[in-house]
Amino acid sequence: MSSSNGRPAAAKAGLMRGVFGVLSAFVFLTMTVFMASASGSAESSSPSQSSSTSAATCGVTEPVTINFYTGGDVNVHDLWANDVLPAYKKVCSNVTVNLVFSEHNANDQLTFDKIAAAKQAGKVSGVDVWETSRILQAGEAGMLVKLSKSDIANISRVAPDVMARDNYYGVPYRGSSVIIAYNSTKIPNPPTTLQGLYAWIKAHPGEFTYNTPDTGGSGQFFVEAALKEGVSSSNMKTFQTSYNASLESQWSKGWQLLKGLNPYIYQKGFYPKGNAGTLQLLAKGSINITPAWSDMALSYLSQGLLPPEIKLEQLSPPFSGGAAYISVVADSAHKTASFAFLNWLLTSDVQAIMINKMNGYPGVEWKYVPKDMQQKFAAIAKSYSFQFSSKFESDMNQQWYQQVASK
Repeated sequence: MSSSNGRPAAAKAGLMRGVFGVLSAFVFLTMTVFMASASGSAESSSPSQSSSTSAATCGVTEPVTINFYTGGDVNVHDLWANDVLPAYKKVCSNVTVNLVFSEHNANDQLTFDKIAAAKQAGKVSGVDVWETSRILQAGEAGMLVKLSKSDIANISRVAPDVMARDNYYGVPYRGSSVIIAYNSTKIPNPPTTLQGLYAWIKAHPGEFTYNTPDTGGSGQFFVEAALKEGVSSSNMKTFQTSYNASLESQWSKGWQLLKGLNPYIYQKGFYPKGNAGTLQLLAKGSINITPAWSDMALSYLSQGLLPPEIKLEQLSPPFSGGAAYISVVADSAHKTASFAFLNWLLTSDVQAIMINKMNGYPGVEWKYVPKDMQQKFAAIAKSYSFQFSSKFESDMNQQWYQQVASK
């Protein structure tokens, strides 16, 4: 898994929203990957059929190699190397996608510098397609193409606010969000709203906790959801995309709410470290409900690290989440082929691969993934909200220790 705050994720960026019925083992679906034309016509060209070299599907007819720079953990590498890129080769035999992988994104800065240096020198960097957490910085520096439906027709399948999150400098190919994980044998009717969750916590002392917000996104986004209670709608975008420390006075209502929950937390105020810490307590039966990352909880369920009675639910309003974005580099000599590749990634059955292999959300809206997957993931197949910007998050993490943990 790749990510921010020590958990699986996409873009801490972070990308981008489980099984929620009984799920003792995650069952991979057998899928046929279809190809969507770059012009946005109906999906066709099964990879099990003869390979295509048409400009309509592949962007080009002549042989071409596009260099795709990305990174993350081993599961991200295997997704591309073992599943997605071999499927694309069946669709477009004339296009070779050269995977340049950086474990744990260790070389992301080097790639940024490589592209920046090429731009300054007026040369070609050799990077065509790039997955990075620095998408806005690179885009605003003129290093990335601002994408449109005329370039990638299937952008129309992505929620507009998700595309706007990074100012159209990339397309989201997968995502995840924080949800609640709960013991269905102890909680047959779980809360479905944040206010309902707060009420449940007070009515069931000791059965809930969250991790310290500086050690994992699941706890962090629980805290953030509480702080949003006092943030005015006119200032929300500033909290999500910019920074103004003077606005943090609007957090006072949320701090009071969280401090008021202290006596009802597991062991009257025990907050474990890390996203795994709370899931371990849930698995042991020490608590019965906790916030968790959707992809991490699903992976735990599939591995038997959580018992099958654990179910997942997205609340209303939803917790934050994010997507992993892929961009086209402005100096690429193969933009047309790169656009066609990204367009294909947003087709329904390719998105189903992303969901199955990464235990995550699709990059497109849920209505564009196969019906059986919509039904299977119905409890969390919903939207997610956007997190605070990194500077606000840093302040929030520090203040939590003063406002909540200090008692």
